[in-house]
Amino acid sequence: MASKTAAYKKVERDSWNKFSARYTKVVLPEFRPFGRRLIEIAGVRRGMWVLDVATGPGEPALTLARLVGPSGVVVGVDFSPAMLRRARARARNLHLHNVLFREMDAERLTFDDMTFDRVCCRFGLMLMPDAERALAEMRRVLVPGGLVAVAVWSAQSKVNTLGIVSRALERYDAFDPPSGAPDFFRFGKTGAIERALRAGGFRQVRSERLTVEWVFKGPVEFWDSMKRGPSLRRVLSKVSPTIRRAVKEDVFHALEKFQRHGKLRIPNEAVLALGVK
Repeated sequence: MASKTAAYKKVERDSWNKFSARYTKVVLPEFRPFGRRLIEIAGVRRGMWVLDVATGPGEPALTLARLVGPSGVVVGVDFSPAMLRRARARARNLHLHNVLFREMDAERLTFDDMTFDRVCCRFGLMLMPDAERALAEMRRVLVPGGLVAVAVWSAQSKVNTLGIVSRALERYDAFDPPSGAPDFFRFGKTGAIERALRAGGFRQVRSERLTVEWVFKGPVEFWDSMKRGPSLRRVLSKVSPTIRRAVKEDVFHALEKFQRHGKLRIPNEAVLALGVK
């Protein structure tokens, strides 16, 4: 099991390193509404010390840094060196001096106990093979009364951008996640993330659901965007041209119901959850 987990993390790290430029350009704007709401419900204030787990190219860490001001501190951690290079460059361009970035495994944080007032994790927890340990680490580094705020994808049926492609791949037995990969949608099931937080020792757990529409010019732009992502690109490289065409045709057919006013408007739901140490 340990070897599978290590292999999965290596595959993921390599994928995110290669995907860092496109993630920064395309995915960050799509994720921004989720991050904005996560910060709001976390009650982040000036002067706080905040940890951003799975920060990628620096969000929501950079937004948090502006919010806590010069008397506060934000630390962003990620296991992708390429993502962190982009995060540091963005911080320099924004002239932010109260934010630091560190390469780190979320399941093994190297901070002292009781260091942070808040811990945020936007769309990172569901990618972690030992999410329970990651939550335990987040709780450990919080001060008593500190708060964790996480955003995870909802059930696959409500995350249409990903669900459409996943279902098409499954139809042709082409869905092939890396060995050791967790179920990305496991925390989107009713009550799942809340149970995980309570099991991790958090109290006063609450959650809300947020749906954001991602807009594309049409099916061609959607397909081009998705196939550049690390997961679909890896899968398509392993199947025959016939299967690739069949998957694409199925995806285009599934997209028809999202056509409105000359564009594709695809809703994606996330669960935002909070817990107090």
